[in-house]
Amino acid sequence: MLQVTPRRLEVFVAVVDHAGFGAAAAALNVTQPSVSAHIRALEGQVGAALFDRFPGQAPKLTEAGRTLYAYARDVLDRTQSVVSELGQASGRVRFAAQRSVATALLRRPLEAFAAECPDVELIARTGTFEEVLSVFRSGAVDLVFVLSHGEVPGLDCTPLGRYRLAFVAPRDHPLAAQVQISPQELAQHPFVAAPRSSYFGRTLIRMLQEAGVPPLTIRSQAEEASMLREMMLAGLGICLALRRSVQNDLETGILVELDVDLDPMYLRLNYAQNPRATLPQIGRLVDLVRQAEAQVVA
Repeated sequence: MLQVTPRRLEVFVAVVDHAGFGAAAAALNVTQPSVSAHIRALEGQVGAALFDRFPGQAPKLTEAGRTLYAYARDVLDRTQSVVSELGQASGRVRFAAQRSVATALLRRPLEAFAAECPDVELIARTGTFEEVLSVFRSGAVDLVFVLSHGEVPGLDCTPLGRYRLAFVAPRDHPLAAQVQISPQELAQHPFVAAPRSSYFGRTLIRMLQEAGVPPLTIRSQAEEASMLREMMLAGLGICLALRRSVQNDLETGILVELDVDLDPMYLRLNYAQNPRATLPQIGRLVDLVRQAEAQVVA
């Protein structure tokens, strides 16, 4: 039997499923050299090349690669099944969510779930889009909640609701008192944003481009919404954020929503469920999130 870690197999499967080393690295939130090192180690253990590599083309599986892919899928699926069964046997619901989702969107449904299912233990994992997707694909959680603009690459998910984005800035920002700010004028001011290398950062940049906003000057970047808030308050720039996540600051006047002459932009909340996770309370948590989101008007 091949002695190889599940993580190494997960990296190999990610390269195949995402059609490239760079895409696999982004999906797993690791560096491309790390992915390459895992593949080289696997090839050393197998004693054969796993991919045919051609410049400018996605790597193609060799015969040895196709054999290993079937083996890797079987091992990872069985591992996922065992982890899922252990979680269900103990009365646990395990979910992963992007940090912005966990902090701004899930409080009400979690409160309702705790009241309805007091004997079920909730285990939450939070992180970046890439991190929670990797956790879900590994089988370590039953559910994943992520935000997207349209379909989520490589994930069969279901929409639950949508959330308006807002351009926000400190109340003393030069644009704070202006009305009908043009995209061109907006782009003359610096922004704070999620890292360009992240799925979330790339998604927002693409949405702005589609809306006709000229390229922005990104002065500072941070993964955490709380850190972006501090950067805004420090005067480092404007932020395009989920309006729900800054609602309290808007109500107290610490931050203001800029009146930008653009059609409203929205992100979609999605969920995906591990097909082997069949504990009834998992579906109930999803229902409660859906019910809460049906009441959202902005």
